[in-house]
Amino acid sequence: MKQDLLRSPHVLLGAALVVSALGGLGACQGDGDEAAPEAFVAPGRCVYTSPITQAEECRDYTGTGWTAEAAEADCQALQGGTFAAGELCTYPQALGRCVLGGGTEDEYSIVLPGDDTSQCAATQRGCETFGGGQFEPDACKGVTGETGGSGIGTGGAVFQWPEQVCVDPKEGEPAGQSDGKVCTFGTISACTEPGRLFTDYASCEPVLTQRPYWPAPPSDFKTPSDDPRLSDPEWLGELAWVTEQTEACGCVCCHSEKAAPATGTSNWYIEAGPVWTDSFYPTGLALAAGWVSSAALGAYPADQNNGFSRDTAGLPTTDPARMIAFFEGELERRGYTKEDFADMTPFGGPIHEQSLYEPSDCAAGEGVDAAGKITWVGGDARYVYVLSAESANPGAPPNLDLPEGTIWRLDVPWRAEPVKSGITYGEVLPNTKQGYPAQGSPEELVPGTKYYLYVWADVGIPITRCLFEVSP
Repeated sequence: MKQDLLRSPHVLLGAALVVSALGGLGACQGDGDEAAPEAFVAPGRCVYTSPITQAEECRDYTGTGWTAEAAEADCQALQGGTFAAGELCTYPQALGRCVLGGGTEDEYSIVLPGDDTSQCAATQRGCETFGGGQFEPDACKGVTGETGGSGIGTGGAVFQWPEQVCVDPKEGEPAGQSDGKVCTFGTISACTEPGRLFTDYASCEPVLTQRPYWPAPPSDFKTPSDDPRLSDPEWLGELAWVTEQTEACGCVCCHSEKAAPATGTSNWYIEAGPVWTDSFYPTGLALAAGWVSSAALGAYPADQNNGFSRDTAGLPTTDPARMIAFFEGELERRGYTKEDFADMTPFGGPIHEQSLYEPSDCAAGEGVDAAGKITWVGGDARYVYVLSAESANPGAPPNLDLPEGTIWRLDVPWRAEPVKSGITYGEVLPNTKQGYPAQGSPEELVPGTKYYLYVWADVGIPITRCLFEVSP
C-alpha cells in the first residue's frame, strides 16, 4: 500500500523538478572473504518529456542501488518515458545536469539538452531551489548567476497578484451577496459564491500564473459497477454537493476539462465518471480530508472568500466537517487509514521546504548598508523584504506572504520589469509599489541590530535569504 502512495503524482505536485518516487534497491552483500564486487555500471537511461517545461529531458540512473528493473519502472512512470538499457544520456550540447540524491544509492542525474543560455538561471534554480539537487553546468558554465526574469507560473509566467472582481450575477441566478454583486478573487485558492461556477465569475488566466501547471494522468481506480453507492441517493447527494463546492473554486482551472489548458487536466478532474473522485490518487484524497497538511499553499479566511475556508479540509468548502467526512469515506473504501499517511511530508513542495529554511549571515557586501543601499545576489527581483531576524519565512499569498516581523517590502507588479540589486531601503521606485507597510515609511533600521534580507525573483522563488546588521 505504501508503494501505491509513493507512486502517486500528488506526491510530486508543486515541485519544479519531478523527483522520482521509486527508491533504489540496495545491492546484495556477500561474505567477507568473497572477491570484491565489480565496479557499478549504470543500468540505462530514460528519455522523457518534462511535465513542467514540456521539453525533452534525459535521466541517468547513477546510484549503486538502481537495478535495470527499478530504473525501467521509474522511467515508465515519466511522461513519454523511453528506457534504453546500458546507455547513458548523450547530447551534442546540454545546459548541464541536475544531480539528485548525490552520493546515495538512489542518485540519478537529469540531463537538460540545449544551448539556450538564457535558460541557465531558471534551470539552476529549478534544480537546486525546487528540486533539492546540485546543478553541474555544461553550456551554462559561467552564466548561471542571473535569473533571466522567469516566474513561478506555468511556462515561467510571472505571478499575477489576485484581484477581486465584483460583477452582476448571470442571467437567471439570484442576486449576489455584495449589494447584489458577486465578488470573486481571481486566484487558485479563491471561490465564488456557493452554487455558482468559478469560471462564470473569474478568469483562469491569472490562476495559471500562480502555480506551475502541467497535465498529469488521473488515478486508474474505478468504483465497481455493482457498488451499492451508485444506487444510494444519500451518498450520491453528498457527491453532488462536493461537486458543486469544487466547481465554485479556482481548483477547476487545472481540474476540469472545461477550464484546464488544452494539454489536459492535472490528476483528478470533475468530469471523470461515474464517480469523479475515483480520479484522485490516495495522497490527493488525504489532502482533501485534511489528513496531510497543505497549509503551505495558502488560503483565504472564510469571511473573505464567500464562506469557503481551507483551514481543516484540503479543498475549500463552506462546511469543513461535511467535506472531511466525504473524503474520509473515500479513503476508507479504498482501505486506507490516517496512519498510512502519518509520515508523509506536508503538501507544498518547495514552498513548504522554504518555510523551514533557517538563514545564516549574509556574505560580504550583502544586506543593507548605513546609507540604506540594499545589495543581494542571484539576479533581478520582484519582491524585496526586510524582516526582523526572528521572522518566519515569507510564503504563499494570500495569508503567508507578509509574516509577522515584516518591516518593509517592495513589490514589482507583473507587467513591470524587475528591479536590480542596489535599491534604497524605503524608496518606492517608478513602476513599483510598497507592499508593506500599507501607508507611510518603514521604521528606521537600528545599527548593530540583526535583520533578515529575503529576496524573491518571483513569488516562491528565493534568490537571497540572509541575516545582516547595519553598520554604525
